[in-house]
Amino acid sequence: MSIKFASTVGVNFSNTFQSKPISATKAASQIKGMGVGIVKMFNYTQTDFIDAAKAEGLQVIIDIPNDGLKDLSNNNTSAVVDVVKKYSDTIVMVCVGNEPLGSWWGGAYNDLLVPAIQNLNTALIAAKVPTPLTVPFNFAIMGTSYPPSRGALNSSYTSIVSSVCDVIKSSGGVFMVNIYPFLDVNSNPSIPLPYCLFTATSSDWVQDGSYTYKNIFDASYDALFVALTAIGHGDLSIAVGECGWPTGPSASYVAATTANATTFNQNLITHCKSGAGTPRVPNVPINCFIFEMYDEDTKSTAPGEFERHWGVCDANGTEKYSLNVLTAAL
Repeated sequence: MSIKFASTVGVNFSNTFQSKPISATKAASQIKGMGVGIVKMFNYTQTDFIDAAKAEGLQVIIDIPNDGLKDLSNNNTSAVVDVVKKYSDTIVMVCVGNEPLGSWWGGAYNDLLVPAIQNLNTALIAAKVPTPLTVPFNFAIMGTSYPPSRGALNSSYTSIVSSVCDVIKSSGGVFMVNIYPFLDVNSNPSIPLPYCLFTATSSDWVQDGSYTYKNIFDASYDALFVALTAIGHGDLSIAVGECGWPTGPSASYVAATTANATTFNQNLITHCKSGAGTPRVPNVPINCFIFEMYDEDTKSTAPGEFERHWGVCDANGTEKYSLNVLTAAL
């Protein structure tokens, strides 16, 4: 089994952290109108949105929140299987958890992840709805990412990631990772901003052996590819589950502006759809999901105030800037 996305570039949808949640029908209509064919959501129980997406002809990737991993690990899979069966013509992949190995969880899900994805895969096959599976990992699973040629997983996660890869591969899924160039430049201002925005000139390019990196996105992607190859899973396709740029507040985060968000996301779309690939994985389109469709105005600001400003649209659904998704690669 292999997955075929309706479009190379999708978008992430969530209204969970909105003071006045945008309606599922409005969201699905806006996403369709943006020229996107596939949407990734964060909670499989939001069937009102799956219904709305189906009505618009959108493909959907559902997610099982991390607090559902314990049930899956105990073989309580029926709730997820029922949703997949009901929407088997719309759901094209299932995400098991969301950044479950993030250090902020204190290891709470480390021992649950592998049995959870194994049990779900078995249950979906038994229910005659085999579905591609994945786990959206945060990029911090990497122990070394620079230069890309030295890419390696954090040794604490190698065994878990390798076992997850086995299930992903058998289910026909893709390896999913979240890449955030904004967070790179925000935490390390010595990184040239143009290198993060896909606008760097040759003076800011990075040479890694025979490979030339013109942007940090490709460098991150290839570092992961090298790391997966080292553990025997370099044949897995890599999809970027979240990638975006916040529009503010620029008073606190100088790079968080609407202009930079527009530049980054449009260049990201064009790059992913172009088929150029990356220096180490050339000549293939990159599946990527923009984070995110809407601002979430009640989201925790513990990581930074920018957490409430990732949306292409504000929390009311008003477009903050426009993106050309349909013809970006033409």
